[in-house]
Amino acid sequence: MTKQNNHNHSFFYKIMAKFTSFIDPKLEKYRPPKKKEPPFTPKTEEELIAVIKRTPKELLDANTRNLLASAMAFDKMAVSVIMSPKREMNFLHETDFLGPLTFDKLYKSGANRFPILDENDQVCGILNTDNVDPLAITEETPIAKYMSTDVYFVRADYTLEMLLATFIRTNSSYCIVVDKNANIKGDVTLDTLIFVLFGREIADSFDNDASALAVAKRSEK
Repeated sequence: MTKQNNHNHSFFYKIMAKFTSFIDPKLEKYRPPKKKEPPFTPKTEEELIAVIKRTPKELLDANTRNLLASAMAFDKMAVSVIMSPKREMNFLHETDFLGPLTFDKLYKSGANRFPILDENDQVCGILNTDNVDPLAITEETPIAKYMSTDVYFVRADYTLEMLLATFIRTNSSYCIVVDKNANIKGDVTLDTLIFVLFGREIADSFDNDASALAVAKRSEK
């Protein structure tokens, strides 16, 4: 190929390049739309947790992450995880008296609801100290005077979702927790459940290399 031919080819390519640069944007609207890669969609809980862990803390702070962890474990975490154990409960007897000293002791315990036992050591009622006027009681005021016979039970292996359903169905905010044989294991309040739902204490943080469901998995063992 001669030098003249090479020059002609080079000139032709330059002209075509300029033409292409000029015409290409104008043809864009006539081209079919480009297929975009679909965004990543987590398929498993582990993948979702990984996405949350990668999310900047400016977008998801620690409280929000714990809230998500609690929500993810809500239908798997057992009541036994959040209940107060039996050893921490204060039981009263239906034949007891509610004097000022007894009331003061109950008040200082930090709880406001106390199971009342009958002669067979079975729960027959609940005392709610919020319903007691401390100025109206004497050493001879019977416990039974302020006892409510509305007692609700929930099993320790129930999920938090089932516990919430129990609170709603019974319109109550306190349950005695029992095992499969109806033995008392502890008690639980609606306040505790709400506290867990809003993710401060029970939920594992995503930042601790712990699954959001770690608590639930421990409760299943």
